[in-house]
Amino acid sequence: MRIIIFIFLYIITITLSAQDRRLCNTTEASNLWFSTHPELKKAFDQRQEMLLKADKASFGNNYSRTQAAATLTIPVVFHILHTGGSENISDAQVEDAVKILSRDFQKLNADTSVVVPAFKNIIGNTGIEFVLAKIDPNGNCTNGIIRHWDVNTNWTGAFNEYAYSWPNNQYLNFYVVKTMDGGAAGYTYLPGSGIPNDMDNIVILSSYVGSIGTANVTVSRALTHEVGHWLNLPHVWGGTNQPGVSCGDDGVSDTPITQGYTSCTLNNSQICTSGIQENVQNYMDYAYCSKMFTLGQSNQMQNCMAAAISGRNNLSTPANLALTGITTTTSNCIPFVQVASLNAAQVCKGSTLTINSYTSNYAPTSYFWSATNGATIANPNAANAAITFPNAGSTTVTCLASTINGGASASIIINVTNAGTAQAMPYAESFEAGIPANWSITNVNSGSGTWSLTSNAAKTGLNSFFLNGATSSPGDVDILKMPILDLLNNPNDTLSFKLAYARKSTTHFDNFKVEASKNCGGTWGLLYNPAASNMANGSGGVDSNFFVPTLSQWKHINLSNYPNWSNYSNSTNVMIRFSFTQDVTKGFGNNLYIDDINFSGASLVGVNEISKNIQLSLYPNPTKNEATLHFILSDAAFIKVNVTDVLGRNVLTPIENQFNYGEQSISLNSNNQLKKGIYFVTLSLNGTKLSKKLIVE
Repeated sequence: MRIIIFIFLYIITITLSAQDRRLCNTTEASNLWFSTHPELKKAFDQRQEMLLKADKASFGNNYSRTQAAATLTIPVVFHILHTGGSENISDAQVEDAVKILSRDFQKLNADTSVVVPAFKNIIGNTGIEFVLAKIDPNGNCTNGIIRHWDVNTNWTGAFNEYAYSWPNNQYLNFYVVKTMDGGAAGYTYLPGSGIPNDMDNIVILSSYVGSIGTANVTVSRALTHEVGHWLNLPHVWGGTNQPGVSCGDDGVSDTPITQGYTSCTLNNSQICTSGIQENVQNYMDYAYCSKMFTLGQSNQMQNCMAAAISGRNNLSTPANLALTGITTTTSNCIPFVQVASLNAAQVCKGSTLTINSYTSNYAPTSYFWSATNGATIANPNAANAAITFPNAGSTTVTCLASTINGGASASIIINVTNAGTAQAMPYAESFEAGIPANWSITNVNSGSGTWSLTSNAAKTGLNSFFLNGATSSPGDVDILKMPILDLLNNPNDTLSFKLAYARKSTTHFDNFKVEASKNCGGTWGLLYNPAASNMANGSGGVDSNFFVPTLSQWKHINLSNYPNWSNYSNSTNVMIRFSFTQDVTKGFGNNLYIDDINFSGASLVGVNEISKNIQLSLYPNPTKNEATLHFILSDAAFIKVNVTDVLGRNVLTPIENQFNYGEQSISLNSNNQLKKGIYFVTLSLNGTKLSKKLIVE
């Protein structure tokens, strides 16, 4: 057969098979790795050239090593990363996957009977079997299935995510995860790529492990495909992740040149070479009808197992099989345990949380829970404990899981906080006097830009809160948090606000969201999260200039109209926060403004209407000394008046008093305390704040 040698195709470090065979960034990932390690690329290329020559020679000798003289056993360990969801697959599902691997690699699968005639006589038997390890690297008893509570189950591929790897020259490590960047089902690295030993593993989605549980028969060969890569097999069309694009060669002499397939088109597989059928049923293709390796592929994997590169030749040695418990008797296993709260590690004082235990390695026969800081446990001998936290402060919760052989414990720290007093209703805020009481600002990434008061624009009054996008770096997160709201006792009230936003460009993907919490900030749920384009539509649109909204560019957002609002209606202490994340790649975008926060019943009149009704006025203005604040009350009310400078600092003693109905006049600056400048006079009436600008000449 004609062998096309494209060394470039062999330098693909990460090889991925997609969940629905979607393509991913394998070429880019490889180029990135070798661009920083050119000396590794050169060595890798040279080794692949040698393998190509060896394959050609073996092909000429009819692949005499295709039947192993003895079975090659590989000890394996499965690290299951999870956060308590379906990704925490059962031991039975893992054991099923291991059986499928051994079956496929030893040509014991019954469906070889339906391999097309062109390839039936060259189905390879690698002689490789896979066995779950029985002894861990520390010499302890194990079942080879270890569970780790870890948010990295949403896998990105970063180096630090490989935190649990056992020595790669003693075990084949599998990382089982929930999701993966790029939509892939699994990936690994070809041996000899020069990666750190901790990364010499196979990462696989939990729904592609075995044929039972969260997986199914259709996807059950995904691990067979990935182990093929781990034993130095490229895809049958070559070292890319783009099947069906162009004809290519994997460098194995008895696999025909092919373009690769994503569906099982057995009757139309003579695309690249006239009269030569392509091996669509190969495990290293993407068609979901894989049933075989060829003799040449088996030979290449056996050669890989015999080579010192990446420690493959040590795996099946008698010494390593004894070290990992494959050929020795082991007993006295004890559980491995972790504990976690599905809801939060922070709760309000007086709340109850269910803390779950997650065990692996051996099934516990008993549990015992304990807690500090006066916490009470309803079911201390169950696998999962309901715990009430009556006292504020740090509380340590511990679970001991035991067998007759011994036990292991794990702890979690729960931060218990006072919920605080809910804001009096009705509540309205238009930021006329600086940062309101019980509001807070958090800049997560310590960037230079954050939420601040501005008098550049306002929907009502003189001020609003805004984020200056021009000073915000890529990925900056800025949070503005409201005081606590009581939704349970105000069931008919709604929460709304005004928003204005301009997008710096059509490729700026800023992320604004409003979130809620009913466990004192332990967890946050999404209320409102528009796309950047939707947020800009009807407001500032796309504008590269510094955005200052006109009155017509403010949008009214009623959070109570969104579906998730009902999730919080049963709570007396709901926190609301406005969170803005600057575009994570570009940053330095345009501006976002919010104003007119209103939590009230539908009948509450707007700020402008209130101002009109009470006929609020301030005169003389400008003034050289005294000024009078005049208004009319239709009913008696508690009134508060503040006079602040442009920095929001009180410059006169606040006035707080109960006023009767009728005309009211309040004298300001009667002793000429105010210097020349601009000031803000804010009148608070039943939670609504009205402001006037005062100029002293």
